[in-house]
Amino acid sequence: MTNSRKKVLVTGGTQGIGAATVRHLVGKGYEVHFTYRRSAKIADEICAKYPGQTYAHKLDQGVADEIKNATFLNEHSWDGIVFNAALGSATVKSYGEQGDDLATGNDEAMIRVNALGPLWIYKMVEKNLLAREKHSKLIFISSVGGGINTYPCFSLSDGMSKSAVSFLARQLAAGNTHTTIDVISICPGAVETPMSVASILSKLSPEEREAFIKTQAKKRLAQPEDLAYWIHQFLQEESTLFHGANIDASMGLGVRPGIVT
Repeated sequence: MTNSRKKVLVTGGTQGIGAATVRHLVGKGYEVHFTYRRSAKIADEICAKYPGQTYAHKLDQGVADEIKNATFLNEHSWDGIVFNAALGSATVKSYGEQGDDLATGNDEAMIRVNALGPLWIYKMVEKNLLAREKHSKLIFISSVGGGINTYPCFSLSDGMSKSAVSFLARQLAAGNTHTTIDVISICPGAVETPMSVASILSKLSPEEREAFIKTQAKKRLAQPEDLAYWIHQFLQEESTLFHGANIDASMGLGVRPGIVT
């Protein structure tokens, strides 16, 4: 029997927005492939929980040779790819062996993983995507910081990389206006993920955390499941209407950046 399930690839699918997206899409009947770099145990647990519906692929998207050798990228006809894997200002410190002098190693890793990785993956799959009769949905997860606006005291290389992601999405959208490839960029604000916990929340006392959240747009943090819901919506056929959109998903932080001081 032919598998009629839609097939989607989620990069960075073992935690945060990626993991929530994997769970949500599985619940909607998709065949979900996802990448991971170090979380082999979590990847195995996900595949064991959803056998025959989830598939894990080890990949460090900051290394060009790993992407070139990632045969799974072209072994499948993707109905959608969610470019989610990224480093943050805290998680970048544990990426490889980075130097402390001016954090130059961290800056380079941020650019390679967050910006060059999605570009390299797209170059690998572009030919196969163009050969499809059906539309392929490419969803890039950027950030309100860099993708929409600028904020004081944020990591410079982080913002630069997210700005590059949003630019890449718009550039690809411009080049695919007459093809079956649909491209959308989503720019979340503060989302309660392991990355944001490591970067900000873990450093705050319970009282400071409560005060911090009250200063956020809509006085709350977005949840990974919030983004997973909308990612699923943009994987639908009707989302072609949003081709080329760089969507502010920050609950207002993008239009009122002054609340971050």
